[in-house]
Amino acid sequence: MKRTEDTETQTRAPDAAAAVPEVLAQAQDELADVFGTIAAFWGFTRTQGRIFGLLFLSPEPLGHAEIRSRLGVSAGSVSMTLSSLQHWGVVDRRGREFVAKTDLWEIITGVMRRRERAQVDDAIVRVRKILALLAAAPADAPAIAFAHGRMVQLHDFFELGRRFLDAFVARHRLSGLLSSIAQQASRFPALLRHWGQDVRVGP
Repeated sequence: MKRTEDTETQTRAPDAAAAVPEVLAQAQDELADVFGTIAAFWGFTRTQGRIFGLLFLSPEPLGHAEIRSRLGVSAGSVSMTLSSLQHWGVVDRRGREFVAKTDLWEIITGVMRRRERAQVDDAIVRVRKILALLAAAPADAPAIAFAHGRMVQLHDFFELGRRFLDAFVARHRLSGLLSSIAQQASRFPALLRHWGQDVRVGP
């Protein structure tokens, strides 16, 4: 009996793709395109978004063959994309098939924890290096003093951003942090007021 079930599982993929009701297939195609556009906007690939959209609206787990058949993408692309989606915590693997995670908050915060947090950390490290470089320069040079002041403001801004991101990812209440941001905003009004203006030093 088990051998018969295995045979049915192996041959199910093409038939399952063809058996999807027309209305559901249209809805899946549309949602795949929606997530494809969103993924591309946020720096991911359209294929990542399309596969997630298809899995999200699929009542049953899908395998490689079904995904290839529905989306018209190559086997290699499907394999690589599914691996990346697992890495980002967007889909789960069940044997040879895949399902989409449906907790969108968990998906968003997971991606932000893996990607945006790392970018903010890197930016802060590099800003601190610039601050150290400027601090070692002659303090009486107006241009150096100006640049150092700007970098201090930028460092404080990035630190606040990191705290906000950490609170968002951890799903903590943001009221206290927002009050802190409001209180500290007065520390860098020049950064907000002159951000896009030309820099001039001296007469």
